[in-house]
Amino acid sequence: MKREWIEEAIDILYEDEEIAENVSENFLSFIEEKLPEFAEKLPKSLRESDFFEIINVVRDKILEGEINRIKNILEGKMGVVTVTFEYGSKGLEFAKELAKLTGYDVLYKEILIQTVKRLGLPTDKFEDFDDFNYLAAKLSLADFLQFSRKFLDFSILKGESDEKEVTFEEFKEMLVKVVMNMAFSNNVILVGHAACAILAEYPNTAHIKIEAPIDYRAKMCAEKLGISIEEAMERIEQLDERELKFYKDIANVDIRKIDLFHVKFNSAKLSPATAAKVAYELVKKVAND
Repeated sequence: MKREWIEEAIDILYEDEEIAENVSENFLSFIEEKLPEFAEKLPKSLRESDFFEIINVVRDKILEGEINRIKNILEGKMGVVTVTFEYGSKGLEFAKELAKLTGYDVLYKEILIQTVKRLGLPTDKFEDFDDFNYLAAKLSLADFLQFSRKFLDFSILKGESDEKEVTFEEFKEMLVKVVMNMAFSNNVILVGHAACAILAEYPNTAHIKIEAPIDYRAKMCAEKLGISIEEAMERIEQLDERELKFYKDIANVDIRKIDLFHVKFNSAKLSPATAAKVAYELVKKVAND
């Protein structure tokens, strides 16, 4: 982390009139002391624009009165979990069960909604997606970009014939920014969207993956969507391949490897609630390391 970024960030916060009206000099001194220590724990690959987006989040939360949350973040008392899951493995159910135990916010489709919104695209088509039709729609973008590195055709999701060209690099850069900002909000469970890879170096973050045998997942998918086991199996195989490519394109990682994760759960053996109880003990330990 460049020292001049940190110094500029401290100057920005000290010179902000609204902050001066709402917090004490002692709190600003606390930020000046702790910000360099926190910044050193951030990923080395973090870009200047991403760092100052984090500083904007700090400002917003100060003005919202979340002083204690800012203190916890800067002191390294993080609360961030990433959940990656295979299609049909009840990963979103697991995340919601873990949220009940931790009190954290679950962010799933919100990640893509915020990314698309920042790119100046409509978000209404995302609002009613569940973990089955949402994942398929999201991966249609990944499928498209395999054939064209020039742009993503968001008309697929808009249900319209017109196109807005967004380069892959623009999409990737915005997704990284959104995930980083959401992580800095603290006390969050970020589901999917390569969050485990984007936040691989992020301090005090637990990375969890939910998997299951393909026949179990096919049964779940068939029951959910009212299709045959054969159709479900074909869909799962296609989506697994697209998800593999999505993570490769976004973060150049192989999502099948265990390197990215602290732990994996087999949802055919453990219910979401039981797995969440086990994961909760891990989260408490990682969050306080």
